[in-house]
Order: sequence, then structure tokens, then C-alpha cells
Amino acid sequence: MSKIRVFSFNIWTDGRADGGASSGNPRCFAVRREIIKEKLPAYEADIIGFQETMPAQRQWLIDNFPDYQVCGLGRDANLLGESNVIMFRKDKFDLLDLNMFWLSDTPGIPGTRFVTDQSDCPRICVAATLRCKENGKLFRHYNTHLDHVGPIAQAQGITVILNRMAEDYKKWPMPVILTGDMNATPDSPVIKTILKFTGAGEKLADMTEPAGFTFHNNNPEKVQIKIDYVFSNLPYAEPARTMKMDDEVNGITVSDHYPVGAALEL
Repeated sequence: MSKIRVFSFNIWTDGRADGGASSGNPRCFAVRREIIKEKLPAYEADIIGFQETMPAQRQWLIDNFPDYQVCGLGRDANLLGESNVIMFRKDKFDLLDLNMFWLSDTPGIPGTRFVTDQSDCPRICVAATLRCKENGKLFRHYNTHLDHVGPIAQAQGITVILNRMAEDYKKWPMPVILTGDMNATPDSPVIKTILKFTGAGEKLADMTEPAGFTFHNNNPEKVQIKIDYVFSNLPYAEPARTMKMDDEVNGITVSDHYPVGAALEL
């Protein structure tokens, strides 16, 4: 057996007035990236599913974490804009297959979205099939960011992902991991749907449930919402361990979300 540490990390986009490098905000990415670079290595992450990664942030990850491979492009029609990149250790995994699809009625067409109650943001899922070099075992990692406005669009989005997961499993069965900012709390229909899903063998479990809340909006004493997850049908590694990256430097955290992770056994 091999232990793998999997994280979900909404890095907070560098493109808005509240998080952008030119905003003058003390929590802009130009400040936070130094905290990320300092704190992230201590968690010994093997795989991280990021959300809200703008092109410059994606390149920063590539430049500053050379031991990792960064996979995935932007969600817009020109493949720019925000991305949900997957970053994994080069010395631990081989990339066997990579796919990116849009959460829409036409998943293969870049930039598409649902025409129901979805926000203006296209939404995507990145799926990577990885081989563990230590034991040769395979697994598939899906990473996404569901819509923040429409409950119907959220339901449609997770349906597209789970249907794709089931199709992939029929073609090439293997354990699965699903990471993401679901913009949905544990008692929501979206999360209940994920936990009932049986299309990839064993049911998925919320491996980060013990971590508690993840979104704090830079005010963790007042805002305590769990919307970030690592789901899997792999077991916890022994001993079971869930991790939350809640370190602060001068009152500033790495993002407006706490990255959360779990040690899984493959």
C-alpha cells in the first residue's frame, strides 16, 4: 500500500479587486503567494486540486514548485481565464490520461455553460488518470468548482461530473478522487448526491469531514462554512488523518478558503 496526501485548495483569484495584485489589498496574491510558498511544503501534499487559478497564478505554481507537474487550462472559450489545475508530484506519479470538460449541455465545447440559473462563469472539471510509481496502482482524480449562484446549475454540473465518472469507470475501472469548491454545504442536495453515487464502484465518502469549516472570507471568527471537499472511495491511510491549512502570517491566511486534505491509502 502507498499513502497519498490529497488537497483541495481554492487559491483565490488574482483577477478581482479584492484579491488582485494591483488592488492595494494587503491580502492580494502578491502577498499571499509568499505565505503559500513558505507554508505549503510542510503539508507534504502529493496531489492538489486548485480552484480560481488565473493564468499568472498557474505559471507561478509551475515556476515555484518544480517538483510538481501542473495540469489543466482555463475555462474560457480561448482556454484562458480561471482554471481548476491539478498539481501532482513528478517523482510519485505518472500521468496516463488528462481530460478537461465543461459543465454544460455540450461538455466538449470550450467556454459553454448552462442556460438555466448559472452565473456568467463557465465551469469546468479536470480529470487526470495517474499511476503510482511506488506500487503501480491507478486512480482517477477529478477537480472542479461548481457554480456559486444557481442551485439548478449546481445540480446540473455535478450530474455532468458524476455521469462522466461513471462512463470512465465502465471503460477503465479504478478508484476515484473528487476535489473541489462545491459552493455547497454538507447538508445540501449536491453533497448528498455525491455521497449516494455508486457509478464508480464503492461509494464516495467526504474524507475531509473532520476538518470542519473551510470558507472564512478572511474573517474566520464570524464566517464558518464548509464548501471545500476531498471525496474518495479509497480508505484513509493509517492512522486516519485529515489536514486543514489554517496557518496565518500577520493575520493573513493563504486564501479566503482554508485548503483541506486527507491522507489516503492506495
